[in-house]
Amino acid sequence: MLQYHRAWSQATKALVDNSALAADHMDLLVRSMRLSAETVAEAVSADDLVHSGDDAIQTVTDENVGIAAVLIIDSTGHVVDGHYKNGTPVGLDLSDRPYFTRHRDGTWQGLYINAPLRARVDQTWSLPVSLPISTADGRFGGVVAVVAQEDYFSHLYRPFAAKDVQIYLRLHTDGRFVALPGPQGAPPLLTAVEAAIAQRPPQSSAPQPGTLRFDLPEAVATLSESPSGLFDVLVLRRHAALQAQARNVAVRGGFGVFLGAAFLALAGLSLVRWANAARTEAERARFLGERLRLATTAGGIGVWDYDIVNNHEVWDETMHRLYGLAPGSFSGTHAHWLRMVHPEDREQAVSAFRDAMQRGNDLSNEFRIVTPAGEIRVMATHARLFRDRNRKPVRAIGVNYDISERVAREHELQLARAEAEAARARIAHDALHDPLTGLANRRGMDDHLQRCLQTADPQTPMAYLHIDVDRFKAINDVFGHPAGDHLLSTVARLLAEAAPPGAKVARMGGDEFAVFLQGPRAARLAQACAEQFLKACREPVDYGGRKLWFSVSIGLSCHSAEAAESMVQNADIALYGAKNAGRDRIVPFSPELRLRVEETKRIADKLVDALRRDRLEVHFQPQVSAISHELMGVEALVRWRDPEDGMIRPDTFLPVAREMGLMGRIDALVLRKSIEAAHRLVARGLDLPRISVNVDLQRLMQPDLFDDLVDLHPLPCALSFELLETLDYDEITDSLLEVLARLRAMGIAIEIDDFGRGRTSLATLQRIRPDRLKIDRSLITQGGPTPEAIDPVVEAICNIGGALNIGLTAEGVEGPEQARVLARHGCDCLQGFYFARPMAEADLANWILQNHALKTA
Repeated sequence: MLQYHRAWSQATKALVDNSALAADHMDLLVRSMRLSAETVAEAVSADDLVHSGDDAIQTVTDENVGIAAVLIIDSTGHVVDGHYKNGTPVGLDLSDRPYFTRHRDGTWQGLYINAPLRARVDQTWSLPVSLPISTADGRFGGVVAVVAQEDYFSHLYRPFAAKDVQIYLRLHTDGRFVALPGPQGAPPLLTAVEAAIAQRPPQSSAPQPGTLRFDLPEAVATLSESPSGLFDVLVLRRHAALQAQARNVAVRGGFGVFLGAAFLALAGLSLVRWANAARTEAERARFLGERLRLATTAGGIGVWDYDIVNNHEVWDETMHRLYGLAPGSFSGTHAHWLRMVHPEDREQAVSAFRDAMQRGNDLSNEFRIVTPAGEIRVMATHARLFRDRNRKPVRAIGVNYDISERVAREHELQLARAEAEAARARIAHDALHDPLTGLANRRGMDDHLQRCLQTADPQTPMAYLHIDVDRFKAINDVFGHPAGDHLLSTVARLLAEAAPPGAKVARMGGDEFAVFLQGPRAARLAQACAEQFLKACREPVDYGGRKLWFSVSIGLSCHSAEAAESMVQNADIALYGAKNAGRDRIVPFSPELRLRVEETKRIADKLVDALRRDRLEVHFQPQVSAISHELMGVEALVRWRDPEDGMIRPDTFLPVAREMGLMGRIDALVLRKSIEAAHRLVARGLDLPRISVNVDLQRLMQPDLFDDLVDLHPLPCALSFELLETLDYDEITDSLLEVLARLRAMGIAIEIDDFGRGRTSLATLQRIRPDRLKIDRSLITQGGPTPEAIDPVVEAICNIGGALNIGLTAEGVEGPEQARVLARHGCDCLQGFYFARPMAEADLANWILQNHALKTA
């Protein structure tokens, strides 16, 4: 009985030990298959599944004897390339295999280990592992499958002497036990065993780490987890077989004979176990060697062995390939290797090796080599130095691998980082600077002001200039945005030149600029800067051979740091004061100016409301013949009667309207109401020869001008457009001349209003060829009552009109002597209070009737 129990214990212990060996053996296979699958998957291109993986497949199948098949499967589930030792796999439909569907459906990421199944080529048992293939844009492109077959599974049974052993594999991917084919086939797992393992009963034991033994009525089972943790190996022997083995050992030939037999059995068992273990270790070593060769080959890792004493070095095949040499062509000398090192890196490479030998450290270095073909590669080397008993280095074993791509990527990354840093700097700069002029923008100025106010002493004097380019919109509209940009760039340069050192200069947006100074002389420096800049801006800017005349308006605000919160706002107020005072000037801030600006703001708000409610009126001032004093026409003048303020003067609200960009709307309103009034007067039988309407450049260049004119036709009388002479006519564009030509084609005459007060030149008159000049009232009213006292400018204008055959209208005639003198000098049309003041439509009708009655009396 004692011998029986000893035999039983030995049999079950052998079962446990051999089960652990089988799990370890199986793990080596799966790891090797995994490395093979990764090697092929890395080489395969989704754009060329049929050919791109050929070299990798050949390498994998040559280096690893345990692999029976390598399959390249396209996105439809069909094999398009690969290797199969028992036939061709190309054309197989594997679209229903789990190792394909899991990747296709996206339910499994990374390596998938399929349960053993029968191969479709020869119906042998197969164990597939698989990896997905991705396209360049990340979509599913196919599957790489590496397969081990039934002949390999027989290795798992070799450690077990008994033929009744059955091995099962449980993959952690799905948790099912699958029988591996063996001498007894592949019977299903006993239900009782599977239930016992699931319940982990108390009678289970753990004879060694990672292995559990289950003693059940039907059988004894051992469960071993693989070292990788990817699967479990279950080994099963029936109780009846184990009992029969134990009884046979116990009853052999008597006690003494039994002892001898037992001794021999034990010795034989030990020998068998030793032989099995030796075979297993040899198999393990073979797989490890294959795995190492596959890993170094696939990873491009070359191994070298340097005998320092005898100065002889041995390279493997990968080392030759890395250095561009034919296998076996390396001479084995240190000098041969050094000649292939890049000349610029030789000293560093030798120094690194010498330092490692002197200090006793392992070698770790990077250097460049030049292959026989002239290609430059970057190598990384790592080596272990071996020393004798005197600590003298005698041998070095190491590896080389090509890091050219990594170094190139790192270089590209450094460049990308440098570019990103430069881009961040540009973004930071652009966020605070104006791209057109290079000056600080509004945000840059605001940040500067905030920092200065936070750090400055409360009593520190500060000054702020707010600058606006006069008539910039007209220049931009007439000559185009490129001309406007050129003008802004010139203004920025002139302002930067005028600003003292330490001043912050900014373009605040559009045609607005600003200068900020701080310090004891801030106010005086700001005033000097403004004066120098103002003077510089009175010179025209050349653009494409044409001169752009412009000026600037400047608001100046000076405060101490403790009161600087309102500095910018006060400079804005001063700027508006400069513009309202006639532009081209510097205006310092004052409390009185704030009141005037607030009044202007009030007028602006009321004007918008007046336009919305149609409260602007049109009055008419007659224009008469200088000889007969008969009616030649009327000038339409806009008037505004406010319910609260009464009649508001045009010189009060028109500058506000022009600043707000409302002149186009006002001119359109005056034109429409004038034509409507003329229709009514003509319908009453009153003679109205002509209506003259002021037209601002804003209105003249609006695209809907001609649509409105078409809607107003037919006209009840002649129509003239009076253009303000204060506009810059020295630079007449083709588009403006085209508009004037279209107006003349519609029968509309062109007059220049307020002539003699602006910049119109004789050359411009020749280009425009106006039908009439209206002499500015300021030139008329300053003349005397006798012919000798007529203003020389007026006399010159009359001569110009006569020479160019242009009609002349004198405004501001207030007495009979003025009328006679102007008539003698060639003015054919007169207008002024001497004849009639501006009047409403009804009063004009009465005036025409009365004037007609006087002529017929």
